[in-house]
Amino acid sequence: MSITQSDIKIIQSLTGHRSDVTTCDFTSDYTLVTGSSDKTVRIWDWVPGSGYVERSDSPLRGHKYQVTCVRISPQGAMLASASVDGTAILWNLQLGVKLYTMVQVNGDAIRVCRFAPDSSILVTAGDNGAVCIWDLVHRSLIRTIFEHEGTTQSLAFTPDSQYLISACSLEVLRVWYVQDLVDTTSDTACNPIAKCDNAHDLGVFCVDVNKTISVDENDPLIKYYTMATSGNSNEIKIWTITSKSTPKYKSATNEVSVDFSDSYDGHTSSVTCIRYNNSGSYLVSSSLDKLVKIWDREGNCVATLGGHNRYVNCVAISKDSLLVASGSTGSNDKLILVWDLTGSLTTDSELVKPLRLSQTVSKFVTDGIPEMQLMRNAENNDNDVKMLEKIDDISDGAINCCSFNNSGVLATGSGDKLVRLFKVVEENNNVEEISWSPLEGHTYPVNYVEFSRDGTKLASCSLDGCTNIWEAETGDKIATLPENSLGIKVCRFSPNGELLITAGDDEKATIWDSSNIAAIAPVRTLEGHLDAVTSASFTPDGAIIATTSTNADFRLWKGDTYETIIVKEDAHDYGIQSCDFSQNLDPVPNSMVDEQCYVLGTCGNDSLVKLWRISLPKKGGEVNFDDIDMKIWRSLQGHGGNVICVRFSPDVSEIICSTATDRQARIWSVYSAECLYVLDHDSIVTACAFSSDCSLLATGCIDKTLWLWKLPQQLVFRTIVANKIKCRTKALIDWTNGDVIKWLKNMDLGDVVVNAQNASLDGQKLLTLSEEQICSGLDLSEDQTERLGKEIRWLKQDELQISKTKSSEIPHEFLCPITHEIMREPVTCSDGFTYEKNAICEWFMSGKYTSPLTNENLINTEYTYNQELRNAIHSFLDNEE
Repeated sequence: MSITQSDIKIIQSLTGHRSDVTTCDFTSDYTLVTGSSDKTVRIWDWVPGSGYVERSDSPLRGHKYQVTCVRISPQGAMLASASVDGTAILWNLQLGVKLYTMVQVNGDAIRVCRFAPDSSILVTAGDNGAVCIWDLVHRSLIRTIFEHEGTTQSLAFTPDSQYLISACSLEVLRVWYVQDLVDTTSDTACNPIAKCDNAHDLGVFCVDVNKTISVDENDPLIKYYTMATSGNSNEIKIWTITSKSTPKYKSATNEVSVDFSDSYDGHTSSVTCIRYNNSGSYLVSSSLDKLVKIWDREGNCVATLGGHNRYVNCVAISKDSLLVASGSTGSNDKLILVWDLTGSLTTDSELVKPLRLSQTVSKFVTDGIPEMQLMRNAENNDNDVKMLEKIDDISDGAINCCSFNNSGVLATGSGDKLVRLFKVVEENNNVEEISWSPLEGHTYPVNYVEFSRDGTKLASCSLDGCTNIWEAETGDKIATLPENSLGIKVCRFSPNGELLITAGDDEKATIWDSSNIAAIAPVRTLEGHLDAVTSASFTPDGAIIATTSTNADFRLWKGDTYETIIVKEDAHDYGIQSCDFSQNLDPVPNSMVDEQCYVLGTCGNDSLVKLWRISLPKKGGEVNFDDIDMKIWRSLQGHGGNVICVRFSPDVSEIICSTATDRQARIWSVYSAECLYVLDHDSIVTACAFSSDCSLLATGCIDKTLWLWKLPQQLVFRTIVANKIKCRTKALIDWTNGDVIKWLKNMDLGDVVVNAQNASLDGQKLLTLSEEQICSGLDLSEDQTERLGKEIRWLKQDELQISKTKSSEIPHEFLCPITHEIMREPVTCSDGFTYEKNAICEWFMSGKYTSPLTNENLINTEYTYNQELRNAIHSFLDNEE
């Protein structure tokens, strides 16, 4: 649309704030959010017939001092607000509920906050110059940058989420590669990849990046971004950021430069805020000269908006450029003015067209863990761990170990030589001993119990040197391993249940073939430890086995040949007590290297829990054990005594539990290394186990007591959805062959996978070669060539954030019900409706687990790509060219 001065008029003047209006922002459905020096955030919804009306749950009160910045998340589900009080608050925008509070380094004032366009991170910065990077999926601080010496007042992302720009009051501007900022696997310092000093006289107030990206005609690896900056000078400066990309996984660095290209003169005082419209065709600015100006691409001022009596602090433009909002300061103003840019709107206008529930509803089938019960409680604010029951009369000896199976059966092993089985009653969470419990078969204390992954078998081992295997359904003993002359400390099943490892005081570990219970037999004995073997664990794919020793070392063994691949000595001072592998096969997200990663947790007599990152590079889809790399990823400090047991939560392994002689069990966030909960007990805590759905935690103590804890629903559900929310955008140039294979499968091009593997097709080839070159190089059929060529063309369009202008009405089924925008990656959820993938993921991130359309509880959080609709959308866009 074209903007002209004569069309613009004030459509509404909003009052409500009791002090200066400092910040404002629009959602895609025209909701307006404002922040003020009066410490509040106010939310205004557009109601036909009334115009903007403040919500009933507004204002949001969470800050103690002036609100300096508000920003809507890219898909509109969340709101971030920042304040002089040193906090940034993440809100559920629909409910007005506080989700998470982030505290800036040293608690200094925050001046600015920005969401990455892919919704994966939030960045905050302020008076102390520090720039803090927050992971929104795991809600944790992942990096703090101390590069600016002045107050950092402005932040901006490029539209593809690849670069972050920061600027401060000392005229300094820095460009950062986002992947470096979020890479938690590297110990190296994060440095800016481009710098610009003396960007603005007397400092930079605001930065914004145009939403359009252009590519060099002769080199598709070179991109151009347009950036605008404003500050204490009267001018707006326009810059060109040039990026020459190289694949990150090939250990190369991008070449980035920042060059001045133009300046816009027109304001007569400091320019406080600048914002590009969604198409990048206009730039809106506000100033201390009491004016708002609109500029076109050539730097022409096409409109000057005068309506404020005092300084204008902030400005925002709606995504479709229909409305501009501006907020001002001063004792006689404190206004929010809403401007109609078309000249045709009134407060009676219907800006948001309601979407009809006539989308095709498909039956959604999943065999995953039922989540309905969790969703019913997931949106409450109860975030405490609750003790459901403390049972102190179930054993005549210390509880040495415990394990849940996937049917909610809890097994314990104790000093009275017995294995006991309990059922947790779902209705009231009471713990009832099963009728065939206890299981008798050991002559000395039971050291360890574990269910097989399918829950059908239970293994127990004892100080008597004996290991028994029991039928979980009946309690019948179905196998006894040959007796060891010394005590057995651990017995654990492989992920497929076909192997069992036992180890103990004889300094050895033995692998048993448990696939045929009637003929169970030893496969290999693992030797090398110089003291008792205390624990063992398999990776979730069975590729690696870990064993630990009281000699303070642990060893990694190949899961197929049982060769030693790593010996880590002095891993813990005074010995290692326990180890466990994360069950997540992608435990450290956002890695730009084609590799297989694992995380091993260990604990010991030094009061520490250590998380070790183990990486195996891939070549041709196969892992290379010769180049294995291992290093400490996290060190969890907090216990005041020897740590006895460590266990990851099942499946996603978002959290980890540890128990110790300090009479505590601690629950930690794996990604932030933050201690989330401390559970106090009456005596030494010897064991812990999570239920299969992560809703319960069992702990056992040396004083013969068994404790059962109810985990908060928000924590439980976040654990379930975390692995599904992979919002972190990886640039196409950084795609490995493995990423290309995943993409082909998601696009229903599985019949092309083998060809792509053989050709080592990666992101660089997708970018630099034509569709014809790629398809001919893969030796495809005519049908495959047509389908793959079409997908590659669309992929490149998405990479450049191409948004085509439509001349005709967009079919309503092409619009996402959450964002009201045309979908790029439509996915169908368990309510049968289709949404933009990033929008529904952000919906879950905001703590909502109901259907966005029906408000009914979702059955689960699974989704599938709606290829039929995606093809229809792209065909529609192609026809509109």
